[in-house]
Amino acid sequence: MSLPLPDTNVVPKYVISCAILAVVAFGLCVARIYTRAFPTSRLGLDDYLITLSLAGYCVATAAAVHGWGRLSQYVTPSNQLIAYKCLFAVQLLWIIALALVWISIACSLLRFSTAADRWWKWILWSLIAIQTIISTGWLVVLFFGCRPLRSNWEPVADVVCWDRKYTLIYGWISAAFFVVMDLTLTLMPIKIVRILNRPLREKVLVCCLMATGLLATVIACIKMTTFNNVDLGDPLQATVEGSMWAKLEELVGIIGACLPCLKSPAEKVLRRLGIISDRYFASRPSFVFSYSGPMFVLSPVVPGQNQDIEASDTNLVGSQATKCKSGTSTATTVKLASKATNDDIA
Repeated sequence: MSLPLPDTNVVPKYVISCAILAVVAFGLCVARIYTRAFPTSRLGLDDYLITLSLAGYCVATAAAVHGWGRLSQYVTPSNQLIAYKCLFAVQLLWIIALALVWISIACSLLRFSTAADRWWKWILWSLIAIQTIISTGWLVVLFFGCRPLRSNWEPVADVVCWDRKYTLIYGWISAAFFVVMDLTLTLMPIKIVRILNRPLREKVLVCCLMATGLLATVIACIKMTTFNNVDLGDPLQATVEGSMWAKLEELVGIIGACLPCLKSPAEKVLRRLGIISDRYFASRPSFVFSYSGPMFVLSPVVPGQNQDIEASDTNLVGSQATKCKSGTSTATTVKLASKATNDDIA
């Protein structure tokens, strides 16, 4: 007679690891919404999508409270029913949330496109369309993989499910696309960084922020190693590891989507702490420099274009002027930079 298996609980690794990233993601998302909503609202579709994608962790915690992560033999039938219902909701929210995260990032990149960037728009809209199709496919698997639907959370005598191999095949195909999409959306901002007429340290900062997406790619690859264990073992305990990597991928995606939007507030904090200088030297005077926050848009000065550029003491260091013509902004900026240099030497 074999001894019963011990009452073990493996869900803490999910709850703790995801809780840390969930708190970071939630804080960054709130900061992103705040910086784009005040003092004047500039919220876009991507901001609303990233907010909606934060739902789900609380539902997973509720499943853990009712026995998720333990062996089924140690969980009461009533708690099993609640846990399985929560897990069904977690799957549903994950499918929607992951799609919203990457669609949100793609929408953000679309804002940087111009009329001449047809290939840029074509790639982004193609990624959005494929992401929508794959996520819709997962919804079909979730709702129609087993009939009747209630068999996903309670015992049913005449349940009929699709063969496991079909789910695995679709899982490998969708996972491969997610890896390609992660890499594409992470590397595409390099084009923007290359054309920015900004100091090298700022370009490096933006690249580091965008590189967070590479971490999501690594996590997606690790998640693929759990596919062979799908639908095997105790359903309450065997699903924890795969769910953990899936949730971490989603949360890192949210963090990667929010970090670049907080570049300006981060620079203001670093200047107040004295970590970086609060003066720009116009070695490349084709941009009006600003660290006044996300409301100020960097605009290239086009030679010959007669357009007034509003400036303030926070836009041009040491400037007493309130307006300058684009035709004379280069000379003015160089003069101001020279004056700032002389003041520093004095």
